[in-house]
Amino acid sequence: MSQSAPESAQAPQSDSAIEPAEQKLTLDEMTRVMDVARTLRKERSIAERELNREETIKLLRLKLREAADLAGDPVTDEQIDTAIEHYFANLHEFDPPEPGLETFAAGVYVRRYQIAGWALGIATAALLVWGAWFGGMLPGKRQTELLALQTYSQVEEVTGTIEELAADPELVAQAEAARAEAATYRDRGDVSALEQLKSRLLNQEAVLKSEYQVMIMQEPLSGIERHAPGTGDLSGSYLIVQAVDSSGKVIPMDIRNAENGKMERVTKWAEQVPLEVFEQMMADKQADGVVDNREFAVKQRGQQDVKVTLPGVLQRGRQITAW
Repeated sequence: MSQSAPESAQAPQSDSAIEPAEQKLTLDEMTRVMDVARTLRKERSIAERELNREETIKLLRLKLREAADLAGDPVTDEQIDTAIEHYFANLHEFDPPEPGLETFAAGVYVRRYQIAGWALGIATAALLVWGAWFGGMLPGKRQTELLALQTYSQVEEVTGTIEELAADPELVAQAEAARAEAATYRDRGDVSALEQLKSRLLNQEAVLKSEYQVMIMQEPLSGIERHAPGTGDLSGSYLIVQAVDSSGKVIPMDIRNAENGKMERVTKWAEQVPLEVFEQMMADKQADGVVDNREFAVKQRGQQDVKVTLPGVLQRGRQITAW
């Protein structure tokens, strides 16, 4: 019986068992291979450059020797080698160009973006400073001028309101005079004087706008008598009053106390009246405990002062704020 021939080769492996070599390498191994390859390329480049340099030196030495022999110059090999070494030593040296217009223009061109940035920054800063000065935000003459103009405009507005409110032609004339005074302060830049004038005019405007009645108080006192110190003689008869608006609300008033000369803000004060008027008012109150005619004066809109309406009192006398 014949025997089977032995298998001459192993069974072929599957495709999945065959993998490229690079697929079996890890990431770190691949990185090291690439580093080695890069180093070899660099070293080969350096070696080639050095070999080329040696060939260049040999060629230069040959050419220099031929030139010296042709010219009959007694040049030694050492001198030729020294010249070649000096040539390669200064091969990459940079000699700066001579200063001049062309050099300056080239430098400007190279730095054009940097110079443009500087110029833009300087122009922006200058514009901001100019805007701050022109807008009066920086201390100085310009700021004073703008403040004077602004305050003068406010004074003009207040004087215009006073002229519209005033029922007395004299008050209108005073407002016109105040406007001319303000123009003088504006022209010389006196902001402080303008502010003081504006404050005074605002107070006058408030007075002209106000409306109220000066009423004699019922309780606790309606009147008092003042006697001279030492002698005890009667020095004045006063009715105690307060300012009341149309809704019955008591209005604080600035009253100058005749006994000490001080201006005080109070809600009640005393008005001096003739003795006969005082006695008449006291008799009226004693009769039934009530003052029948309580209106002492009236302040109308557009008027500077109150108008006395109590019969028998021709004009206002002294005022006191304490008793």
